[in-house]
Amino acid sequence: MSSLSQQKILFIDDLPNLCEEMVTILRSVDLDAEAMLSPHAAIPRIARGEFALVITGLVIAELNGFEIIQRIRGAGSRVPIIMVTGYGTEQSAIEAARLGVADYLTKPVAEAELIARVKRVLKQNLPQESDGPRILARMISADPSMNSVFEKVKTIASTESRVLILGETGAGKQVLAHAIHDQSRRKKEPFVEVNCAAIPANLLESELFGHEEGAFTGASKRRIGRFEAAGKGTIFLDEIGELSFDLQSKLLHVLDSGKFCRVGGNKDQVSQARLVSATNRDLIKEVELGRFRADLFYRLNVICIELPPLRERPGDISILIQHFMEKFVAPSQKPPIIMPEALSILTRYSWPGNIRELQNMAEQLAIMKAGEKIGVVDLPQRIIDKGTTETQTSPFVAESIPFRTARDQFEKEYLGRLIMQVQGNLAEGARIAEMDRAQFYRLVKKHGLTSSSHQNANT
Repeated sequence: MSSLSQQKILFIDDLPNLCEEMVTILRSVDLDAEAMLSPHAAIPRIARGEFALVITGLVIAELNGFEIIQRIRGAGSRVPIIMVTGYGTEQSAIEAARLGVADYLTKPVAEAELIARVKRVLKQNLPQESDGPRILARMISADPSMNSVFEKVKTIASTESRVLILGETGAGKQVLAHAIHDQSRRKKEPFVEVNCAAIPANLLESELFGHEEGAFTGASKRRIGRFEAAGKGTIFLDEIGELSFDLQSKLLHVLDSGKFCRVGGNKDQVSQARLVSATNRDLIKEVELGRFRADLFYRLNVICIELPPLRERPGDISILIQHFMEKFVAPSQKPPIIMPEALSILTRYSWPGNIRELQNMAEQLAIMKAGEKIGVVDLPQRIIDKGTTETQTSPFVAESIPFRTARDQFEKEYLGRLIMQVQGNLAEGARIAEMDRAQFYRLVKKHGLTSSSHQNANT
């Protein structure tokens, strides 16, 4: 297993004294660091995979920090990057988050904080050292595909920037919006949610902005809208792609001016809320088709987070099932135990309804099978049928698939089949795989295949 001291760090800046200082600090705690003054000379080495972490300044004569990041990504490298600058502004922090930096530090930075931040990023390259699922506010995940989502939330939550969440229906966009609010400076202020698809278009304007008495038939008294109710908190507009063109124009005015009027009123109200929005639509395509305003899209899309569907997060299936069954089981009863063969079916199922579908199934099992072992026959028939026949696309024939993704897919499928073959006996699985037992356990854990259900199934 790789250790932190074996991961090489590169610091890029055109100030020789600063380069020497940074390298000295990192080497003082046995981290392998070197510095380069020329970004042009550094980028080819980064592209060859020589470094596990890159730290760059923002103001560099040859290329600025943002240009360095763009060149690194353009060269195909996904190496984590930390930006350290003495010229930090909120706008530069937003741009850094948009480009996917792992961390952003403004000078002066205490040596202890710098070392702690560097080690945190390096540890993310060692998934085998994970102690279990990651938890952030109301979110829980054990799948590596969610690491970038968690890190982006932690990076942008404390800013005031608007966030656009993209993802399929049921993938957890609402929970992600809550996590952003809960991690922000506004966490003690209201979190107000509006599902734009669930409210009739003729009522949505009043729902968002409120109305005055007598504004329309049935408006017997003044009503406070959701923007006003949100105060200094967060307003979450779910399914924003469903807004009518007229309401898109009115929302654009609010975002541009920070002001709105209640329906039937003429007095400006001031919005101080942070806007987080979400949609399952391809808004760029909607803009091209003339169904969504381009200017509104760009104002919403300051920071974009794409939430992977559940079928692309196989490591989350077992941990989420267990989480939901523990949530829904009666206090006096124990949650069911998912047998390995049943978990194998659940992992192969494509989950078209995403986490919402999984939650409903887990609730049913928790109520109907409390304290029992869940085999294949206990699963809903639609899941048995499709989970048995559906197979993941072979990573060796999939189009444009990165090597790391192909390797992870192979590992996941191989380990899942092997664990099912040995009925959850991981020691026997390691023997058959001709692997060191500790290494085998780390791989199983990395792919979310180790859980209490496996352990309990063999007791």
